[in-house]
Amino acid sequence: MGIPVASFFASRAGRSPLGWPLVAVLAYAAELLLFSRFRNSLGPHLSPLLFFGSGVLLCVAALLALRNQSFVPASAAQVMGRLGWGVAAWLAGGLLVLRKMVPIVLGSALDVRVSDVIPIVQTYVDRFRSGEVVYRYLTNLPYPLFPNHLPLQWLPYVPAQPLGVDFRWVSLALLLVLGFGAYQYTLLRQRTGGLSFALKALLPAFALWLIIKSDSFIFAQVLEPTIICYYFLLAASVLSGSAWAQGGALVLCLLSRYSVVFWVPFFLLLLWRGAGLRHTLLVVAIMLAGIVGIYVVPFLSKDPTIFMHALAEYRAATLGEWTHLDANSGLPMHIFNGLSAAPWFYSYVPLALDAKITWVQRTHVLASAGVVALLTGFYWRFGRRYDYRHLALVGLKLYLATFYFFIQIPYAYLISVSVLLSVFVVALLFGTSETTAAEATLPTPPAGRI
Repeated sequence: MGIPVASFFASRAGRSPLGWPLVAVLAYAAELLLFSRFRNSLGPHLSPLLFFGSGVLLCVAALLALRNQSFVPASAAQVMGRLGWGVAAWLAGGLLVLRKMVPIVLGSALDVRVSDVIPIVQTYVDRFRSGEVVYRYLTNLPYPLFPNHLPLQWLPYVPAQPLGVDFRWVSLALLLVLGFGAYQYTLLRQRTGGLSFALKALLPAFALWLIIKSDSFIFAQVLEPTIICYYFLLAASVLSGSAWAQGGALVLCLLSRYSVVFWVPFFLLLLWRGAGLRHTLLVVAIMLAGIVGIYVVPFLSKDPTIFMHALAEYRAATLGEWTHLDANSGLPMHIFNGLSAAPWFYSYVPLALDAKITWVQRTHVLASAGVVALLTGFYWRFGRRYDYRHLALVGLKLYLATFYFFIQIPYAYLISVSVLLSVFVVALLFGTSETTAAEATLPTPPAGRI
């Protein structure tokens, strides 16, 4: 009697131009709620599958909704007509988030026993300002640790140190001003209806507010808003078409975490086919210049072993978290939080703990590379139907959802990057461009290659 859920949605979506966008929005609502209010509500094994599945469904539905659609910028008159609401939504969103975060930061004194992130960053900044070697063993922690943070995780806080400004305010300001500003700029440039624009303009702040409301500690002792800001800038640059913005955003992301490294070749392929070789080479040149100038010359060239030392420290940290048991459940608290596949390996791989971690690490690499291979194959087969910028952005979201699902230490603040980046995918939906017009403006790959 019953109709399977997937078939029901597919049949309904196929009958209406709003069908797949609506499925995508519902998928994001599920992803956001499973990360925030209903995190781990169905247990540490089922909850992650539903959480990851909702992120994948968002991407699939978005791809189906964006077929034969092109990113056509709004006219100057349209931009000016809604600029006031965009600025108002930007400011109101910032105030909404600050209202939640200010008492949390003021009431959460830094404690290295709770989180060592900010004390470590403070040490980097102190060493850098005094001309010391930054990347050498830290001796001011309860345990010895070799630095494993890339430069753009700590360089933004160098000006704040002599002023005595709490690094958490700097991190939050970067997200609310630059990250949210990049989102609003992208939205202003998009052709979309008035109500759609108004709702989308409020989405990032609402999503962040809901996350903080559900988990007040998530950003209390870390600087993750800075990383979220970097990825917002990357998403905005993908849609901007500016080689300088794209190259600069790639530098920000690559020199803060390695997370995005597998996606970059796919993005460069799309740029080459969609924007041309000259544009792609300029992006690569900017990216390489940033990496060499910020990381290789000042740090890596002086000690080529720091990269491998950092990987070894991450392995040690993983082992530490997998043996850090909750007093009530007797299970690793950060592993069984309902957000990743780690509990499946911990519970069901019949090997010693160290071997289980090795299996997670291998699966993590294979899954991350595999989803990029899948995206490349999809582009090879269906690329003519898509604006390369849409495919790059949706592909980035799908890649991050996969990367963090298989990560060895699934801290909630890390995974928040993928959840919040979803707002850019949602922002692409419910546009006003006509399919026939879009087909005429879609970048066409060379014949015989797709």
